[in-house]
Amino acid sequence: MTKDKKRKTAVREAQNATGSRYTRLAREMAAPRAGQAFRLADLLAECATLPHASVEWDFPEHYAPAVFDSALIGTAVPYGTVLELAGSLAQVGPGATITVESVSPLSQAVVVCRKRRFQLVLTQDMVNELCRQPECANTADSWAFTHCRDHLAECGTRALVSMARDWGRGRREEHDEDPAAVGGGTEADLLIKAAIAAVCFEPVRDALLDACFGDPDLFDDVYWDASQALAVQHALERERLRLYEVAQAEVRRIHKATGACVSCGKPLFAWNPGIPPTHCPSCAVPRTAEHRSPALA
Repeated sequence: MTKDKKRKTAVREAQNATGSRYTRLAREMAAPRAGQAFRLADLLAECATLPHASVEWDFPEHYAPAVFDSALIGTAVPYGTVLELAGSLAQVGPGATITVESVSPLSQAVVVCRKRRFQLVLTQDMVNELCRQPECANTADSWAFTHCRDHLAECGTRALVSMARDWGRGRREEHDEDPAAVGGGTEADLLIKAAIAAVCFEPVRDALLDACFGDPDLFDDVYWDASQALAVQHALERERLRLYEVAQAEVRRIHKATGACVSCGKPLFAWNPGIPPTHCPSCAVPRTAEHRSPALA
């Protein structure tokens, strides 16, 4: 029996067992295993050349997107979803290698390209960029973040500082007409909380303040109006204090959750930014070279 006949026989057996339609089962059973890789150019070639596929949807068909049967993804994929993915990878180019992480036919597929993870929505023309932690289904809280809030602390100092700078510069551009209003933001709080767990509060805080406000020694040159320069200076100091209070609140939360040093059981009291908040000074793990890096450009 040929490979194709074996596949058809397996589909028929599944059809008899489940009562589902043959075409739908064939598509689902043809889904590739995780790890299949292909070029973005090849997926675009499929999108540009393959005809419209007929699909049995679980919702009214007039709400359904136009799809084609992708041999690379292993299921029906909306044309618009592929184009959205191509737009997200425009800077990488058509030669980018894409790897399939998982496929749920007629629902979603998750693909990976250069550590970036994308959820291909197969029921509409949509792509969502996911947290870069493998198998995580969450999205990041900001365009500047590579990970969701649950996995931010696992990024380490260098990555958190980079995200803080990107987010801070974007925040500064948003408030270009009122630079004194740059402070605040849920995303900044998330970075600070992650920095507490990653033992890098000071470099992340400094990166946020520098990206949001710039060098305070240059305020008099940047802002010709002395009152505006003073307002931005005050805003900078308010934000510095606010971020410190966010950090303290996070440390108190961790202390309350752990109750005592996780190594020796001694009570946890004062906070030292240079040691993990779950440890007392005697049991703290020495800071890594990455944590000691002051600038982390």
